[in-house]
Amino acid sequence: MLEKIKKTNNFLQSIGFLFVFLVSFSANMALATEHEEKTTPKERAVFAFFRAAGTVPDYDFWIKSSGRYNALSENHKTAYILDEILRLGRGYSAYDADEDMLELKINVIVKYISGTEDKKPRITFEFFQVDEAYVPTFSYPYGDDVISLIIDRLAAFSNVPLDDAQKETLLPKVPYVDEYFDAKLIVHVRVSRAETEKPIITNGVKQWLMIGDVAHLKCEVEYMGKNRLLWDFVAPWYEEAFEEKNRPEEEKYPHPYDLFKD
Repeated sequence: MLEKIKKTNNFLQSIGFLFVFLVSFSANMALATEHEEKTTPKERAVFAFFRAAGTVPDYDFWIKSSGRYNALSENHKTAYILDEILRLGRGYSAYDADEDMLELKINVIVKYISGTEDKKPRITFEFFQVDEAYVPTFSYPYGDDVISLIIDRLAAFSNVPLDDAQKETLLPKVPYVDEYFDAKLIVHVRVSRAETEKPIITNGVKQWLMIGDVAHLKCEVEYMGKNRLLWDFVAPWYEEAFEEKNRPEEEKYPHPYDLFKD
């Protein structure tokens, strides 16, 4: 009888250790996820810059030159620095340059240009900028400095001739023909290069450049209170990842019955 009691106690003790381990593991996973989720899109753009540069951010500079840090009392600054280093450090460690694309939403004006006997119809877009030589840059704060993104070959999508099939697909979706209308570009970008040697200095502010490649680009127009897709483009190198990300949830994981099949 005594032996049975000992075995029962050992079993319960093992269950207790297992429970503590699982709770601790779950808490750590939740904490890691919490820190990852707490990084902002602008901070993740900074991560992208340093991933492309092959180095790590200067967390001390980044944190201490923020307005929030400078607004704190001296008694709270040390704890704030430690918390921010933990948050940003975990966010940077979790950032995958091949998986985590930067997303940009850009307001543009679009025009469907009808074809003629000599020319195919075209779909064009322009930025809200008068200068034709304008190259759009997208800036992200990094302490007192600025990191600016240039999207490589974005202009190549600004004037696209259409074949007959593309015309038949696109024409019913455009609100106007041969007139400009408002639209939005949603661009997913993979940062591929970062300039770390010499910044551009504008009004005393250091500006660091990074170059990104278009992974996925789509053009949407608002219609009847909803966004209507006009056209989109997926880079060949991103097609597999794009299909996986857009696969329905029920298709991403095997059905329980499939696990028992030979």
